[in-house]
Amino acid sequence: MIQHIENPVVEVHDLMVSYGQNPVLWNVDLSLPAGSLVGILGPNGAGKSTLIKAIMGLVEANSGYSKLFDQELNQVRNKVSYVPQRESVDWDFPASALDIVMMGTYHHLGLLKRPGKKEKELAMDCLDKVNMKNFAGRQISELSGGQQQRVFIARALAQQAELYFMDEPFAGVDMSTEKALIELFREMTAEGKTVIVVHHDIYSAGKYFDWLIMLNMHLVASGPTAEVLTEELLTKTYGGKLSTLADLGEIIKKSGFNPLKD
Repeated sequence: MIQHIENPVVEVHDLMVSYGQNPVLWNVDLSLPAGSLVGILGPNGAGKSTLIKAIMGLVEANSGYSKLFDQELNQVRNKVSYVPQRESVDWDFPASALDIVMMGTYHHLGLLKRPGKKEKELAMDCLDKVNMKNFAGRQISELSGGQQQRVFIARALAQQAELYFMDEPFAGVDMSTEKALIELFREMTAEGKTVIVVHHDIYSAGKYFDWLIMLNMHLVASGPTAEVLTEELLTKTYGGKLSTLADLGEIIKKSGFNPLKD
């Protein structure tokens, strides 16, 4: 089930990516609505992170192309923000949490301007939104994994983008922080921003996202959560990794909605 929409914020057409001789994604074709909180679901090795990296131009596609706001990435880069997986970042560089978030303001300033009071106030406000204001002066290497993750999300907020790609933003954070971040993402989408999240927990997906991409090297489904989170499509996505349909029924039950409801 693949739902295409009018005037999408993200379009992916016939995307194929391989690492060496190993295909990771093939023939992915989808479009996403603006103002949505989108989850990307699939088993390990399904190509979830590769999909957003390919859209962001961080890995080279063998074929196909992506468009954002109906334009090439380079034309709209200042509208787009990316939060990588925490494990992919070298956390030993000497910078405070505030320094990291201030970096998010740089592309609005131009080459010759230095960030000033306005940018510092914006950075502090973004730290406050992720409950990290009290750690502004702390060295990034001294923070816990979950705290580092929140600082990187604050940096993305400071970019004041319209489209956010987040690669496993809940990795290493506790449940209260995860719920606070979901509330923040909902506030962002209520303002018309689009947030796309690589996510690994099927149980919470039904509660968190209003649109789901189901991926297992190829696109299984893309559409509204209530239409996509079904036993049939979960089976196609996860295959033998989900042992019985009873398991799937339990997942759908715990996900917090009834697909048969209006």
